[in-house]
Amino acid sequence: MFRGLTIRKKYGKGRGKPVIGYTFAWKPEKKDANDFSQGQLQDERQKLFNIQHNGELTEQEKWRAIDKVKGLTLGSTEKQALADKQAEHDKKIRDQARQEALAELLKGFGNHA
Repeated sequence: MFRGLTIRKKYGKGRGKPVIGYTFAWKPEKKDANDFSQGQLQDERQKLFNIQHNGELTEQEKWRAIDKVKGLTLGSTEKQALADKQAEHDKKIRDQARQEALAELLKGFGNHA
């Protein structure tokens, strides 16, 4: 029922070796023990939520904290975030170029009709 709990009987010297008492011993719990864990996945989600919504942290500090929570090598989240930002920027430029090309085609098509 309890981890580290041991119960020993104290015996007397009388007839039949009677039990005169009990001795209880246990290992103390760690100071940082989390008795109320809801599962590793839920705990990790809560930690990530707290990191993302902490207004006191800079982007670099958030990325570093995420790496620590997920157990990744430090700097990998930053690389991923910068790569995502670059991909989004490239997509935006491509879409803008497509819109300009489409506008040129429509302008040229409108003149010949």
